[in-house]
Amino acid sequence: MMEGIYMYNVGDVVIYSSHGLCSVEDICEQTFSDITKTYYVLQPLNDSKLTIRTPIDNAKKQLRDVIKKEEAIQILQSFTSPGVEWIEQNTHRMRFHVEIIKTGDRQKQANLLNTLLRKKFEYEANEKKFPNQEEKLLHSLQEIIFSEFSIALDKPSEEIYDYVLAKLS
Repeated sequence: MMEGIYMYNVGDVVIYSSHGLCSVEDICEQTFSDITKTYYVLQPLNDSKLTIRTPIDNAKKQLRDVIKKEEAIQILQSFTSPGVEWIEQNTHRMRFHVEIIKTGDRQKQANLLNTLLRKKFEYEANEKKFPNQEEKLLHSLQEIIFSEFSIALDKPSEEIYDYVLAKLS
C-alpha cells in the first residue's frame, strides 16, 4: 500500500465502468514497458475471482462514487414514469442502449431499465419471447443498478427490485 493523497482509499467501495461495485483492495506501483504508474487494485463485489488494476491517472474516466441515498430515492421514484423510447429496429436499439450504459448516468440507465422491464412484461403478456440481447442487457442493468442502490439505501437488492416492480404497475 502506497502512502499519499488519492481520490479513493483502500477499503472504499466504488463503481468501475461495466464491472459495477468494486472494493479498493490496494494502491500500488507497477511497471509495464519501462513506464511506472500508480494503480488502484480493485475487487468486484460480485466476482471474487477477478482482480482489476486501473491507473490512478485514468480513475476519473473509469471510477465513480457510489450513488448518494437522496439521488437513489429520486431515481427510484422515476419508475412511475415511462422510460426511454423503444426503437423497433434491433441494431439501432442496441446501439442506443449501449450508448446509455457507457454514459454512466444513473438516471438514464434507470430509464432504460424501466423500459426494458415494461417491454419484458408486455412480451410476456402477449406470450412472446423477450429478445435474448435485451434479456442480457436487462440482467446486467439490474445487477448494476440494484446492487449500487442496495449499498446507498442499506437495503437488500431484492427489496429494491420489489419496490421497482410495484412502481411499474
